[in-house]
Amino acid sequence: MRTVITGLFAILGIVLCLPYHFYLKHLAKKKPEKAYEKAYRLVKGFFSGVMFFAGCRRTIIGREKIPTDEPVLFVGNHRSYFDILSCHNSVGFPVGFMSKDSIKKIPLLYLYMDDIGCTYLDRTDFKKGLETINRTADIIQSGHSMMVFPEGTRNHGEELLPFKDGAFKIAQKAGCPIVPVSICGTDQIMEANKHHMIHKHKVIIEFCDPINITGLKPKERKEILETIPGIIQKTRLKNLKEE
Repeated sequence: MRTVITGLFAILGIVLCLPYHFYLKHLAKKKPEKAYEKAYRLVKGFFSGVMFFAGCRRTIIGREKIPTDEPVLFVGNHRSYFDILSCHNSVGFPVGFMSKDSIKKIPLLYLYMDDIGCTYLDRTDFKKGLETINRTADIIQSGHSMMVFPEGTRNHGEELLPFKDGAFKIAQKAGCPIVPVSICGTDQIMEANKHHMIHKHKVIIEFCDPINITGLKPKERKEILETIPGIIQKTRLKNLKEE
């Protein structure tokens, strides 16, 4: 029943809010910042409804560590579609996501992702992938934070998958801090369940200390970036005990 109710809410929300999406598109031509803020509030409300019906109970740790005077690149592990919902509504300000381009196959959903500044990565085309990385960095430089999942796919194993270096190229080009994010429990809501049925579960989102790589020599930067997966994994394992 929870799966049906959550699914119906999601479908109805996407369809019924479609006129508002077109309003945002029109507004963005004249007042892009205002449109971006309104899109954030719309998506936040929609995500809150989905998480409520799904029984997603969030615990947020370390939000005070997030820099508030400049945009940042959030880098997190990837367990579930609910990672995006949980992280978006945990940050406290607008944030876009770099997603796989296959997300565009979901009818209408990508329209709202466009509204909050999401970008789409085509891993089969190196040139297009590089363009997406540059586009994501440009968005950050314009003043809007972004989030990426460097594992590249939803991972249900105990260990993190190797991080792809595109995320770090974004931070380097944008000249912004990196905030590692540990995501714990989201897969237990849907992906870890038989037939992907939705069950209520506790989710822990923890923001770790920001990392600044600006001005570092290549060797120093490489050494610091290589510590990020370990930071996220150590934090995730700690929070697993709290689920």
